[in-house]
Amino acid sequence: MGSGGYADTLINNGQTVQALRTLIFLPIGAIGVYCFGMITGFYLAGKSVSSSKSFKKIWKIYLQMYFYCVIFLILGLHFHLPLNNYPNAIDPLMPFNRIPNILMSLMPITFKHYWFVTAFILLMLFVPYINRCLNGLEQKTFLKLLIIMIVSTGIFPLLNNNIVSETVGLGILMTSYMIGFYIKQFLVVKRYKLPIGLSLLIVNTAIIYAVTFYDIVFLKYRYIRIYTGIFALLAATGLFLVFISLKPNYNILIDSVAKHMFAVYLVTENIFVIKPLWKLFSFENIQNLTKVNFYGFVSVVGIMLVICAIDAIREQIFNVIYKTARAGFKIFAKLGLSNKQSI
Repeated sequence: MGSGGYADTLINNGQTVQALRTLIFLPIGAIGVYCFGMITGFYLAGKSVSSSKSFKKIWKIYLQMYFYCVIFLILGLHFHLPLNNYPNAIDPLMPFNRIPNILMSLMPITFKHYWFVTAFILLMLFVPYINRCLNGLEQKTFLKLLIIMIVSTGIFPLLNNNIVSETVGLGILMTSYMIGFYIKQFLVVKRYKLPIGLSLLIVNTAIIYAVTFYDIVFLKYRYIRIYTGIFALLAATGLFLVFISLKPNYNILIDSVAKHMFAVYLVTENIFVIKPLWKLFSFENIQNLTKVNFYGFVSVVGIMLVICAIDAIREQIFNVIYKTARAGFKIFAKLGLSNKQSI
């Protein structure tokens, strides 16, 4: 995203191939998002998930999200940052339409501060009921349902038909979840997962980059729908099949970093952070595209590590608060019990 402004400048100057090179990593984003939905479906497949267990998961996610929303709202107000990042998109019927950043920070789910978190929380609310329906399906019936979901949430949005789902919304995330569920139920023991996975990954990634090349180089347009939708979904399915075929081993370092990656998303996509951050790392004054991509990669890794360290501190603070609150409840419970006994 940080290279978007630089790519626009290159396109306006007729340097479309160079613009394509600066955006070479952009199509990977949606593939990763869909993989996350598949991972969730894969590990919850065949399980009976209670509403209370699902709500506990949602509560943990919400608290982490709200922590960063409030922190950056306070910082945004203190440093007098803009309260409306997109003034040209103001809806006159929107309450307090001049300060949407405040509303999005105080009520992030209602006002869709983070589309993925909103969609994932809604998905987790549906999971107890989705699993009850899916657990009893035969493979052929499940496959028919998947086809309906993939067509309606993966193909329709690419044709500007958002009746069922946008390319970044609950529908496509639910489809990803069902694909992960299907793989666990019916494909996990199959020997041909690796060749199928490689084929899906290579073919669909090639299609994405081919369309991207055509749109940027020939149409001189970089806001491309092909990054999301069915081809990214199928490429993500292929990548997921490849990884479960390789049976990766547990790594404590990777696991330690992975549990804080959600915070990286929350910080970098925060409404008060997103524009200043990527403006800082836009590299518009660097003409060497190899350096742009190298510096971009180093910057992303650096941002990731810094936020992971911050979130590790946040985790410790939450743990202290949780233990203190738990100890307090136990003391009050004992006091209440002793009072009843004395009576």
